[in-house]
Amino acid sequence: MTHPMHINTDVLIVGGGPSGTSAAISLLLYSDLSVTIVEKSNLSTTKVGEHVSASVLDLTDYLKLDRKEVIDQCTVPSYSSTSYWGSDLPSRNDSIFTTENESYQLDRQEFDFMLLKKVVDLGGKVVPRMSCKNYEQTDDNHWSIKATHTEHGEININCKYLIDATGRKSNVCRQVGIPTTTIDKLIGVGTFLQANTNQKIPHRQIIETIEYGWWYTSQLPNNTIAVTLFTDADIISEHKLSETANWNTALAETKHLKHIVSGMISKSPKLYVRDAGSKITNTSQKANFIAIGDAAVSFDPISSMGIGFAMTSGCHAANLVSTQLKVNSNLTSVQYQKDLQNHFMQYLQTKKNYYQQEKRWSSSTFWSRRN
Repeated sequence: MTHPMHINTDVLIVGGGPSGTSAAISLLLYSDLSVTIVEKSNLSTTKVGEHVSASVLDLTDYLKLDRKEVIDQCTVPSYSSTSYWGSDLPSRNDSIFTTENESYQLDRQEFDFMLLKKVVDLGGKVVPRMSCKNYEQTDDNHWSIKATHTEHGEININCKYLIDATGRKSNVCRQVGIPTTTIDKLIGVGTFLQANTNQKIPHRQIIETIEYGWWYTSQLPNNTIAVTLFTDADIISEHKLSETANWNTALAETKHLKHIVSGMISKSPKLYVRDAGSKITNTSQKANFIAIGDAAVSFDPISSMGIGFAMTSGCHAANLVSTQLKVNSNLTSVQYQKDLQNHFMQYLQTKKNYYQQEKRWSSSTFWSRRN
């Protein structure tokens, strides 16, 4: 009979995205704690690019990544965002939450790999294709976790501190009984479109509102763009918008976007469906545990706050974890949660103000919920 493998680590981070890797790098740079990241996927999933401000580069400086390499290897040109929001006339802006002029379109796959490589270079462990099935907290508030690896089978993990970096699903929070407050049920339904060699993809985001939501495009490498329709879960269900034929019909009914994507071919027969709602999770009462990034607070994609917040929360959490393990106090978690709550309340007000700029369909279900 084979015995399960064992992993012993000071800090276990579940999730290998920007929040988890930022936390890991911060811990490895600024503490003497051992760190392991486990990730359910094989790390090869295509991800929608994100429009970010230059402030993200300050975070990469803190993580001791080469700024020039980040720009050269992990970004594509992005000169502006064109939105048809509140009017059929185009308006230009970088993000509703920033006044910075300089901005970038991240190649998420390259950026995520760069962060993961930094973790490994600093001596951290990254284990893909592993699913954590059961979490038990011991009497000393440490954690005992049962996991399954696609090749190595069952693995037992012991750690002093557990971090949920699983994104919007907040998988670890749900399994350990952490409450989440959900504000809306926004969903993104989309696909990746391939342009032919003669087509020029505009170096900008394009946003266009419709009666029951809004469309968003972002440029990706290799003459590809992501096209996503954002609306509420019940509207998707009612109009069957997760079905390709209905989604294509809705795209064809746009006034502006349909001309941009004309002639492009979908790279996948199946649409992706992703949670895009606003929510906040409270982890302050659970010892030796914290949620970061989208697992802690999820923002409407219109805010362009995902990556920046993910990395910032990861860095702050790393400092918190290091402090807590030294002084054995949960007070820093309470302050962390207060900061998240304040940030979230400010975001909700800004989000409300922005949605109220669209008055053309004020009586429709989608827009009346936000106005």
